[in-house]
Amino acid sequence: MGDVANGEEPQLHQIPAYPDSIHIPATPGNTPDDTMHNAAAEHMEIQNVAPSEISSAVSAHTTNDTEPQYNNEPPSPIIENEDEDDSLPRNTNLVIPITNPSAFPVQRIQEVQSQHYPSTSIVNIFCHKTPSGPIVRVTADIQDGSVNHLLIRDQRLISALGLAPPDFDVINIDTSKLHLDETFRINILPGQRPQNPDVWIMGELLSARHAYLYWLDERRTADPKHRPYAAEAKAIARKIGRRWPDVMREIEGVWKLEQGGNREHYRKDRLRYLGEDPTYPEGAGEGRVVRSMFG
Repeated sequence: MGDVANGEEPQLHQIPAYPDSIHIPATPGNTPDDTMHNAAAEHMEIQNVAPSEISSAVSAHTTNDTEPQYNNEPPSPIIENEDEDDSLPRNTNLVIPITNPSAFPVQRIQEVQSQHYPSTSIVNIFCHKTPSGPIVRVTADIQDGSVNHLLIRDQRLISALGLAPPDFDVINIDTSKLHLDETFRINILPGQRPQNPDVWIMGELLSARHAYLYWLDERRTADPKHRPYAAEAKAIARKIGRRWPDVMREIEGVWKLEQGGNREHYRKDRLRYLGEDPTYPEGAGEGRVVRSMFG
């Protein structure tokens, strides 16, 4: 440092702030301990990018096999509880830390349920939203899973997590917005190398197809007359990479509902309860499958 002339006190000049961004300091009083490391700056920037742009962002990110790449834009503001604020620019991206990440239903992820990644845990979760609009996406940091970072854009899944006004920062599962025994799958985003264990990997959480729908495909009928068999569940489990008891449980659960006292309620609303209502050619169905099982 140079000499100070005439014994004057050195002057500190404030660095000008970015004109189109806001900064809300994180303190122990308003931010959970696990977010005090400025997590927004440590996340790969995915704000306001179209799906086609995510691929190039991830490709650029994985040029280094050991550390994520960052851009030079200022981080999005992180806030604890957000109220509508018309003073903020409409395109401002607010990042809200979730206070109970352990409430995320990680056992619904198929690779966890099937024991392929049994130790998978959610470290941090963040909501991304505009000042007066809904949540546009949710991101999460994953430990001991198939990916390091998880993206959720399906509004039905976001709503099922209970991330809505006024509690944007608390997971409160609403199973009525999920399919029956719904499970999730992780889709690795394009341009990555998941076979390399040293690479930082990003995936998207998607709804997985219900096991009952695979069973209907095997029977080739929308209205099976005979109960499901263990041999069918085992064949389906091998096909989709799941444990057969889980597959059998899901198939039997829907079968009993569609054969019970409220059968019409569930049968006529498969789109809501299963996510699909498949149809099959007339006469292509069940007899062929049953005969093949019993010779």
